[in-house]
Amino acid sequence: MSDEISGLSELRGGYGHGTGYRVVALDIDGTIVGPDLVLSPRLRAAVAATQSVGATVLIATGRILGSALVFARSLKTNGPLVCYQGAVTADPSSGQVLRHARMNPELVGEALGLLDGGSGQVSMLLDDDMYVEARSEWAENYALRMEQELHVVDSLSDVDVSDGGPTLILTVDEPGPTGLRAERLTRHFGDRALVTHSLPHFCEVASPDAGKLKALTAVLDGLGVTPDQVVAFGDGVGDVEMLGWAGLGIAVGDAHPAARNSADTLIPGPGADGVAQALEELLSRNLLSA
Repeated sequence: MSDEISGLSELRGGYGHGTGYRVVALDIDGTIVGPDLVLSPRLRAAVAATQSVGATVLIATGRILGSALVFARSLKTNGPLVCYQGAVTADPSSGQVLRHARMNPELVGEALGLLDGGSGQVSMLLDDDMYVEARSEWAENYALRMEQELHVVDSLSDVDVSDGGPTLILTVDEPGPTGLRAERLTRHFGDRALVTHSLPHFCEVASPDAGKLKALTAVLDGLGVTPDQVVAFGDGVGDVEMLGWAGLGIAVGDAHPAARNSADTLIPGPGADGVAQALEELLSRNLLSA
């Protein structure tokens, strides 16, 4: 076992209460997969073993539903799927949406007004559709990968959001402007919207009822589980709250500094099967259970 995880037995959470951990929450990108997007056999085996002792394994990701479902089904996770930065929770087998925090029309209009005239490309994700004001190679490739139907419109403000608003407004730009945009939008909206910076070139605006932590709290209520019985794995800014909230927060690989600071311990990245190593260690200590 890596020295980075040798301190697990000293950490707070379910272990200290003698009850063990009942839920494992996994981020996807940079946590369970690297740039090759491959789920390793060792990880698959570790997830299966975790579920075989009665624990619930779920994915909590910024990815949209269709893309996240591919990973959940491939890993055969048994817990609800949290995606779209926590705006959507779905059944991992059927894909049925269980919870959906949509943006209201007023928030959509305000966000689009703030983004108007800026650099990069702005898109709106509404159910299985993606709306942009200009066709681009990025938009076409993203819509294809995410299995979204791409629509080019004169203005995103003209998209009808009266019958259920969009899940996200996404801006894509160079990392520098994206980081500054995320900071500016966060200051502007405060708690009136969720602003995330999931990738260096991504900035998302969503409903204030979105967010991994809010979605996971709802999931735990349904499972009868408390936060101290959760092990959470992540690497990005969108994982910071989740890592600090869980009984055992584990930052993976080359995690964002904020994620590292929020976590209880650090493990190697996907290339070294860090998550699989950690699950194996927790299983060997009988710290995962129903």
